[in-house]
Amino acid sequence: MAIIETISQPQAQDIILDVRHPDETERRPLIWPTNKIIRMPFFQIKKQLDELDRHQSYLLYCEKGIMSRLHADALRKNGFEKIAVFTP
Repeated sequence: MAIIETISQPQAQDIILDVRHPDETERRPLIWPTNKIIRMPFFQIKKQLDELDRHQSYLLYCEKGIMSRLHADALRKNGFEKIAVFTP
């Protein structure tokens, strides 16, 4: 398994994928003014893979980093190369 980097300061072109459950995103929205944030609950990622650009860099975010790391690995296995875990 390839090592998935952890990033705390995203580049301007990075898109943050908030993979938390909708209840969590409602209670504690992720606000990061310099980057586009897409809410994509972990249980919808497989259904929405084709909507994502495989050449774009994505940073996956969840509260504890477990779900984001798990799904970052899944995206990597599906041909996404610029994947990292976001830990603000």
